[in-house]
Amino acid sequence: MISSKKRLKLAKRLFGWEPHPTQQQWLLDEHKVKVASCGRRWGKTEAQAVDAATFAICNPGSKQMIVSPTYDQSRLIFDTVERLLLSTNLTRNKTKCVRTPYPRIQICNSSIMARTADEDGRNLRGHSADRVIVDEAAYVRDAVIEEVISPMLADRNGQLIMISTPFGKNHFYRAFSLGQGESNRHAAFRFPSWENPHISRDYIEEQRESLSRRQFSVEYEAEFLDDQNSVFTWLDIQSAVCARPVEGMREGAWRVAGLDWARYADYTAVVIVDTSQSPHAVIAIDRFNQLSWQAQVERVAELLQKHKVNAVLADQTSIGDPLIEQLREAVWQKRGLNVDVQGLMFTNTSKREIIDNLVVKLAHRDLTIPNDEQLIRELQFFEYELTAAGNVRMNARSGYTDDLVVALALAASAARQSPSEDNRLLTSGNRRTGAGW
Repeated sequence: MISSKKRLKLAKRLFGWEPHPTQQQWLLDEHKVKVASCGRRWGKTEAQAVDAATFAICNPGSKQMIVSPTYDQSRLIFDTVERLLLSTNLTRNKTKCVRTPYPRIQICNSSIMARTADEDGRNLRGHSADRVIVDEAAYVRDAVIEEVISPMLADRNGQLIMISTPFGKNHFYRAFSLGQGESNRHAAFRFPSWENPHISRDYIEEQRESLSRRQFSVEYEAEFLDDQNSVFTWLDIQSAVCARPVEGMREGAWRVAGLDWARYADYTAVVIVDTSQSPHAVIAIDRFNQLSWQAQVERVAELLQKHKVNAVLADQTSIGDPLIEQLREAVWQKRGLNVDVQGLMFTNTSKREIIDNLVVKLAHRDLTIPNDEQLIRELQFFEYELTAAGNVRMNARSGYTDDLVVALALAASAARQSPSEDNRLLTSGNRRTGAGW
């Protein structure tokens, strides 16, 4: 088998490609199990595509498989391989690409396939390979790696390559730990983003400022963290707790509310935030269930009136639409209040956006919360979860609730629409026709 050193020379001759120092370190290693914990934009896609292309050329008849949680992710490396092989006359006429039933490249009697890990790896069963490259490996279920992918390599004594940003302490972390030890079979590397000399240092510093410390540690420093599955760190929660309540109603105070509806099993939760001070402060919390929808609307309306709330962002999913209309009627027509009531339809993306915003606010000490046992417990046990389909979902740990967390995240999102001191009077007459969030 041709050495990795010679394949790097081939990459330069064919594609004019040269690795940066840590890419070279990664590509020269020839352990049977290679693990790289990579920061974003380190260059893993390009490096692994070059590696796959040169391996196929130098080892005629070889079979490589690129596996990721989704086809879109697998195609990142696959499409780069295709682009490389079609970029030069030396390989273009020898390269054949097909798209169905799955993406496949053939060159020098070798094949490179792009597949998805799917929920249980069922589409991978029955295959064998000389190499399996698992991109975003930390997001592939343990059972797929251990029960499907590893056996695929047994017949050919093949190589397993896993590259990913960290996510929890799962199979990826265990393989990484073996590679950090004295294993003759495993090698592990950690490549922070800034080890790519071509990435802007200003960009990295901007990310450091905009993300929470934990997010930056995982996404750019490629660090495995003990509380990585927890969305909110205990330090950030503790730092946000403010025993001293907000004193009185400030002049020109702008107050917003987040509202998460429920009826029986879960709780309807309301969180009110005063945005007229820095940091913003949670000034009221209400949480209840076992009430009719009409009673819930009236209770929420009374709370908004009591605390002189200016704007509300409510869960609009499922039953939310008619409830939002009832709440508007209750505050506008019955109470004569000038409150902007808007809804947010929850999708995996929209929910993640408001939760990420809350993470950053707490991490940057831009929000204080009362010493409320239920809210603190919900924040502490609100976690990232990897679904069977390989998607990341955020919700309460089994046995816990997250109603207050969602309401707080909605309020924090509504706070982003708060007018400044200079234009608050100008916008006060338009609250009912707000553009929404």
